[in-house]
Amino acid sequence: MPLLLNRVPFPSTPGEVVVQGERAHADQIIIWVSLSLRTIANPTTIPFPAILDTGHNHSFSLSERHLTAWAGLRLDQLQTRAAIRERNQRIALRLANLWVHPNISGQREPFADGLPQLIKTKVGIAVYPGGDFPRLPILGLRAIAENELVLKIDGSRREATLRTAKLWWPFAW
Repeated sequence: MPLLLNRVPFPSTPGEVVVQGERAHADQIIIWVSLSLRTIANPTTIPFPAILDTGHNHSFSLSERHLTAWAGLRLDQLQTRAAIRERNQRIALRLANLWVHPNISGQREPFADGLPQLIKTKVGIAVYPGGDFPRLPILGLRAIAENELVLKIDGSRREATLRTAKLWWPFAW
């Protein structure tokens, strides 16, 4: 079963961790992602951090600033699929491939050399214009459900594991 997150910690300490110049606070699950055009079968940009937030009802959201500075993509490169109205503004849902990079087991920041996993975003990703929302990109519950992923949060150990639901058996025909 491919692991997307392998026991990534979400510390309860009041201190903060800085990722890509932004602060990840306590009790935040950090996941490393990349974006690419829908026509590209492999991620072409350096992974950047996002927050896994089961309370977020979109697949993936980021600001236009994150799209250009971190993902290396321009807004005009991504086809508009639809739009939503949120925070009294129209937010475009854009077509892009979203890739999740595995972490090193038990670590929050560095990612492993393993192959990234494509996460389908059926209705697209939400790209917020200007401003400071979201502070860090957000991977939401819709992406987990639509891709039939399994999320395990171990509160006593303060760590999260995310894996595909597909079972793998080395001797299966």
